[in-house]
This record gives sequence, structure tokens and C-alpha cells, in this order.
Amino acid sequence: MKPEYLQQIPIAQKGGQIKELTKGFSSDKKYVIDDQYLLRLFPKKDKQERQIEYDTISRLNELSAYVPKTFEFGTLDSADMSYMILSYLPGQDGEVALKDITQIEQYDAGFLAGKELKKLHHLNAPEGTPNWYNHKKHKSDSYLKRLKNVPLDEHIKSLLKNYIRLHEHLLIERPNTFQHDDFHPANLLIHERTLSGIIDFQRMDWGDPIHDLTKLGFFSVKASVPFTIGIVDGYHDDIGGVTDSFWELYTLYSAMHIVSALVWGGPLGIYEKMLRYSLDVIVDHDEFSQLVPKWYID
Repeated sequence: MKPEYLQQIPIAQKGGQIKELTKGFSSDKKYVIDDQYLLRLFPKKDKQERQIEYDTISRLNELSAYVPKTFEFGTLDSADMSYMILSYLPGQDGEVALKDITQIEQYDAGFLAGKELKKLHHLNAPEGTPNWYNHKKHKSDSYLKRLKNVPLDEHIKSLLKNYIRLHEHLLIERPNTFQHDDFHPANLLIHERTLSGIIDFQRMDWGDPIHDLTKLGFFSVKASVPFTIGIVDGYHDDIGGVTDSFWELYTLYSAMHIVSALVWGGPLGIYEKMLRYSLDVIVDHDEFSQLVPKWYID
């Protein structure tokens, strides 16, 4: 039985088959309509920022066919909800699907994901977007301050703080472009053994495009090392290969991400998991004496 508020949305009203989606961390209510449309509903109070997300997705679809198309944005006043309707992209998320394809297929899918992400980074930030150095350094300083209260070995705290302080100058004059800000296998779809879509733009932001690759060593390698290597290689395909300057920024952002993950891990009840992942990244970079992570070169 369709929820009553769906009767107020023409596409849903006409839809023959409507299935609710419950997977994922988003608080949106999500429905698939006739395997063609994805309906996302959210509180009306979030309408303004979600309109920006919707408009950005529309512009990103012009850059990559792996981004959903946009169809409708509206409000259900009676339900105090707003909604967007996007095209429904087929496939399973990479965390589930990658284990069922070969390592060569994993690499190829990652390579394509990296190439498509690079296309999305051609979308420049709106005029008036804060300077990346000031924005990122302010957040990093705040997290480093809060790291003092995290029950973590003092050697690791010093290691992270010293590395970040020594290299944060790399943030100066970095470009401001679109950031997906949650780019990892759970938000990348696999269908018929290859990449079929990039989804979940709710955390989108603006800043250094390289920052979008921050979570590769944290989450993506856990799903598939070949896929993760493919992302890095595909992202750099148009310039002939991975550069040292990329790894310098990537490693700095990895250190910063560890700090934020450990700070937030406690309140979210996942500190032990974040600590394990963080220690893996530290080992991969040989306590930040090595720029290129072991998973890429081994």
C-alpha cells in the first residue's frame, strides 16, 4: 500500500510498482518507482540546501552519464516534507558487488570511477565560496584541539599533529571545485560487472578536488585494493600518471581524516572501528615517512 503522501506526487501516483529502499545511512525516505525513478523525501526545513544539491546533480549529469538525471523537485506541505525525483540507476553498491567480480574487473571498474570523478571536478565552486586553505585549516585546528581528549597513544597524537603542521602549507592556493565528499564503494554502483553509477550527493561540498580521494585508504581498500588502485590511476589518466604532488596532498588529507575520524568515533559509538582503520592507514604510510601507501605499491 502506498503511503498517502505519495498520492500527491504525479510520478508516484502513476507508478505501477513502488519499492521502499532502506539501505544506507541517509535519513531520507527513499522509494524506487517502476525501476525508473528514485524518489527521495526529507524534512521541509531542509528544502533550501537540498534544492542546491538537486541543482548541482543536474549540472553534474551534464558532465557524466554516471550521475543520476533530475526530474522534479517539490514540497508536500500537508506532510511537512520536500522531495526530489532522480533517475534510478541499476546495480549494487560496491561494498556488496565487488567481491563477486574478478580482480581485473574490480580494477577496470575503479579506473572508470576515477575518470568519471575527474569529470565532476570540472564543476567550479560558486562565487563567494570560502578560501580552501582558511576553511580546511580552521576545521583541522579544531579537530586537533579536540584530539587531545581522545584516549589515544600520545605518540600517535604527536605523529598526526606534527605531520599536519609540517605540511598544511600545501593547502595554500588549492582550487575550489565540486566535492562529492563521500566517494567510496558504498556510493558507487556496480552492474553487469562494471561501474553503473555514482550516487548519494547529500554530503556534497566545495574545495580541493583531491580531498575527494581522502577516504580511499580508509574505506575503499577494505572493499577492494584493485578497485582502489584503479580509482587513483583512472583519476590521473588524462595527465599521464600519478604525480608526487598528488601523493603529498593525499597523505596530508589522510592524516587529517584520521584525526576527524577518531574525534567523531567516540560520540558515534564506533571509536574502536575508527581506531583500527586509522592504524591501518598509519602502517600503510610507515608512520607518514612514506608518501605512497603500501596498498598501491605492494
